[in-house]
Amino acid sequence: MIDLHYWPTPNGHKITLLLEELVDAGHALEYTIKPVNIGAGDQFKPEYLAISPNNKMPAIVDHAPADGGAPISVFESGAILQYLAEKTGLFLPQETRARTSALEWLNWQMGGLGPMTGQMGHFHVYAPEKIAYGMDRYRNEVARLHGVLDKRLAGNAFLAGDDYSIADMASYPWIDVYPNLSPDFSRYPNRQRWVDAIAARPATARAYAWSAKVNPSAGKPLSDEARKHLFGQNSPRT
Repeated sequence: MIDLHYWPTPNGHKITLLLEELVDAGHALEYTIKPVNIGAGDQFKPEYLAISPNNKMPAIVDHAPADGGAPISVFESGAILQYLAEKTGLFLPQETRARTSALEWLNWQMGGLGPMTGQMGHFHVYAPEKIAYGMDRYRNEVARLHGVLDKRLAGNAFLAGDDYSIADMASYPWIDVYPNLSPDFSRYPNRQRWVDAIAARPATARAYAWSAKVNPSAGKPLSDEARKHLFGQNSPRT
């Protein structure tokens, strides 16, 4: 049994994508969604910090770890993807070169595409004042990263090669988070083909269906209180 501490954000979607793909692969891991309302400050509760000390979402608790011991908690979405892929032996290649490639592109997302897209959204959508330098800096960087992605996909069906992997599941949720800000899809035909292929997978539809179930208010403007929780004003100081 996996407890998935989740809220429907790009990082949350990564984990539901993998868990639903495991169902279709015939290796389902029973899981329970434990909502973490980041707009209400759930990520700062002591019981959540015990499993996710960086007060970020998602996190998991595996009640049936491979070693048969006590439950294992894992935080950071990339670490969770790798943990579950290794637990099941799926969606992370075993062959050295292919595995290395998958982990390279997983970490490319964790260190680049995700953070840069998040900063682009912050400066364009959420910042209380418009700062041209920040807006241009991050939008240009996201466009550059989409170009890197498109070039990689020119000769590969998926990021790690011919097979769908956790590298793809990590990047896909971050591609079109801010539709009005995303780089023009027509400039990146390989990215478009890849996005369409992932969107058509049945597991993708089921993974994203959790969004409305868990947060019916998704997509609505943030309240002042939610902004405080999300953007640091209410964060505990150490």
